[in-house]
Amino acid sequence: MTLAVLFTGLGLALTGAAEGKNNGNGRGNGNGNGHGGGDVPVEESLAPAIASILFPTGDRQVISNYFLRNNGYLADLPPGIRKQLVTRGRLPPGIAKKVLPAGLSGQLSPLPAGYDRMIVGPDVLLVQIATGLIVDIIRDVVR
Repeated sequence: MTLAVLFTGLGLALTGAAEGKNNGNGRGNGNGNGHGGGDVPVEESLAPAIASILFPTGDRQVISNYFLRNNGYLADLPPGIRKQLVTRGRLPPGIAKKVLPAGLSGQLSPLPAGYDRMIVGPDVLLVQIATGLIVDIIRDVVR
């Protein structure tokens, strides 16, 4: 009888651990406000969906070669604004953006609906239009 109780107790303890139950000893505050309460930030929830929407290697090379041959597109950004341009970050409001030259856009692979490429300072960005989420960056390519 004692052995059966021991195995039953051990089984229940292992089941709780396997299910991730930690009896309130975790980092969450229980309020469900995104601070450990189970909510996933928007950027993290989008990560799997946008992981396949990056600059392909071929497009990176085409963009780099284009700006090696063609200059005059560079518009410097203040360092503080440039630091805000991070992958999985958002475009700062009011930032000066330029469209890619038509001669370059025609050489690149088509984008899914809702995405656009743009020049911001010396960088070329791939942006989700509706949210302003920066999906990918090619740094220091524009001259």
